[in-house]
Amino acid sequence: MRLLFFACAFAAGAATVSAAPGPSLANSDPNYRALRENDIKETFLVENLTFQRDAGDFRLKKGLLSFTGPVLGRVAQAVFQGEGEFFLKPPLQLERDYLVAVTGKPTLAETFQQAVFLFTDLTYQEFRSGVSAAPLDPRARDLLREFRERMRKEREGSNLDAEILADLYNSSRPGAFRAFIRGRRYDDLRFVHAPLGAVPELPAPEEVAVINADPESREAGILYHAHFVPEYEKGTAGSHEDKRKVAAEAYRIDTTIAGNERLTAKTHVRLKAVAGGDGVIALGLLPALRVTRVALAGREVPFIQEDRRQDGDFYIVLPEPLVRNGSYEMEIEYQGDKVIADAGGGNFAVGARTSWYPSLNSFQDRATYDLTFRVPKRYTLVSVGNLIKESREGDYAVSQWVSEIPLAVAGFNYGDFKKKEIVDQRTGYKIEGYAAMKLPDYLKGAEEIGGMSPSRLIDKTLSEAQASVQVFEHWFGKAPYGRVAITQQPQPNFGQSWPSLVFMPLLAYLDATQRWQLMGQVSDRINAFVTEVTAHEVAHQWWGHIVGWASFHDQWLSEGFADFSASLYLQAIDKKPDRFLKFWEDHRRRILEKNNFGQAPNDAGPIWMGLRLSTPKNPGAYSALVYPKGAYVLHMLRYLMWDAKSGDESFRTMMHDFVETHLHKNASTESFKAVVEKHLKPGMDLDGNGRLDWFFNQWVYGTGIPRYKFDYTLAPAGGEEVLLSATLTQSDVSAGFRMPVPVYGDFDGRLISLGSVRMAGNTTFDGIKVKLPKKPRRVFINAFCNVLEKK
Repeated sequence: MRLLFFACAFAAGAATVSAAPGPSLANSDPNYRALRENDIKETFLVENLTFQRDAGDFRLKKGLLSFTGPVLGRVAQAVFQGEGEFFLKPPLQLERDYLVAVTGKPTLAETFQQAVFLFTDLTYQEFRSGVSAAPLDPRARDLLREFRERMRKEREGSNLDAEILADLYNSSRPGAFRAFIRGRRYDDLRFVHAPLGAVPELPAPEEVAVINADPESREAGILYHAHFVPEYEKGTAGSHEDKRKVAAEAYRIDTTIAGNERLTAKTHVRLKAVAGGDGVIALGLLPALRVTRVALAGREVPFIQEDRRQDGDFYIVLPEPLVRNGSYEMEIEYQGDKVIADAGGGNFAVGARTSWYPSLNSFQDRATYDLTFRVPKRYTLVSVGNLIKESREGDYAVSQWVSEIPLAVAGFNYGDFKKKEIVDQRTGYKIEGYAAMKLPDYLKGAEEIGGMSPSRLIDKTLSEAQASVQVFEHWFGKAPYGRVAITQQPQPNFGQSWPSLVFMPLLAYLDATQRWQLMGQVSDRINAFVTEVTAHEVAHQWWGHIVGWASFHDQWLSEGFADFSASLYLQAIDKKPDRFLKFWEDHRRRILEKNNFGQAPNDAGPIWMGLRLSTPKNPGAYSALVYPKGAYVLHMLRYLMWDAKSGDESFRTMMHDFVETHLHKNASTESFKAVVEKHLKPGMDLDGNGRLDWFFNQWVYGTGIPRYKFDYTLAPAGGEEVLLSATLTQSDVSAGFRMPVPVYGDFDGRLISLGSVRMAGNTTFDGIKVKLPKKPRRVFINAFCNVLEKK
């Protein structure tokens, strides 16, 4: 996704329709209801009770500990009031550094007076062994009630009762533990110890997390996120740990969009059980879409979906536990609004792009799709997959789209579109363009500015997409989809790419004059965004879809690679390197530019930290670092693999291998590193072990960025020859930081590589002496922004 942030008013309304009440099978599971309504049943006096969960240490110094009643024979909820302490010492230096960046300290210590514990492990037995009976504490009931009300209103959280139920129904899996702490420093501190993933919505396989959930805090966010400590000790921790209960294999979705934007649909999904024993499955569905029926192999089954404003997440309760590797057929019916918003002028904002249908493991699974849509006949719908047939049913246009190629996600765009298409003769790719003929309502009155109509610039975006496909197939290999639809959306300032379907920002359909007339002063950044956004989004056909990412740590393989691809596009379409060089200089500045808190994006941490980089003191760090620095990592590898004889052939071969190795699979940072190491050039093997640990530790897992100073003299050496004598200094890095730095000579406007200098630590090398055939105009380093550096 390519984003641009600037002030722009955008408003779109959607009709609000009251949801029809669901049948009795909604929220009907008796054990779920028991968890939902469970109350305090016993209270104990506790003194100096200590317990540990991985890297988290708890001490209940003195107070009252109250438990709810058992469900399925197990107690799963407790409330503590009194004096307590929590302490966390991260085992990883990376996590300690992150804590320092956010909190100022490498460890976390908190005292608290209240806590709620939710658990499906042996916590109850552990607690009971060190307590003595006390009268029932009436305050515990109030605290539990307040806790439930607060948690159930959270939009971003899961239904905790459903999560507990899922654990209770699979007693063969190790249980989870969650602590919700009201402390002196942190009003809402949460500790999670969950074998299936502490923060699955990231997504990520790490099992332990500490979260400051207070949105007003300057230290809000995920403070700690890691695997179980023994996994690090055994060397088994990694992004490819499979935490899925099931994997989707095929979807068949029949969707009707009414004239009031209300969506009614039926999804049939075939899935395979990845693990056995589970009785509850969570699916991603927008809470505004209300489920009316769920059937498993034709038999209606219970499901969980509370009010859309309180615990609206969707779960299916199975009549029997899943059998490992078993195949299952499910059918889900649902209806509601909030997926599509009418922006006016035949423009519709399509939201809920991963949850307009009940999805499983978005971006983690690969499944085939058979999609049928019915929409008002005046509008056009364009989808992922290939158009199989079109027809009319009364006032509705019907279209069927099928993808036999497994996709990570499905989606569509919708509007009163004008359509054009071309077939690129070089690649055989079909490129389609869709754009509305009128502006959305938030730009009403602007139509008179230079004939402002999005469809007017369809040819421009088609041409950019065509060139992008040609460039990227050359560098990365052939894309398997056969088509890509470049579609306009009413949102002005971001793009997004689904397999064979690109959502383009409205700004891309306005020319430079129109942008100036509409917005007044237009920054270079906006102009660069418009120039690069098509290439960036088309590149996501490769980076994000053909090759996915294993966890949020690895999203730089998608966003950073797409940004790098945009630089290849600029280099290919321009005769002069000016925009290519400006692209990399702008990226360098973006990485190092300090905000009002005195923090640069690079100060937030390594790109491997992904979404966690954005904090209250560094709010834009994720996009301002993962995109440009991720791109720079690939750019520097390109430079390191270049040689005068074969040019970029080694790098291109490596990238083709990476795509072929991970075709329709998710790549991790380590699996990408392994592919690069297969194609290692001698000059890259700084450790002499055939590995690139030195490079990835510095640029992906580290934050060091060097500063360089280059001085030189040219002395006559007989005839036209001259002797180059130069000194190169590297500074602002750790003692172990190493990087080959390229030296270039400008000979009558032609840049010639004179070799590279291998620098280590904070040092000066004054032994550069090279005899040149003639005097260059100048000699300098990093002519093509080859190494990310401070200036």
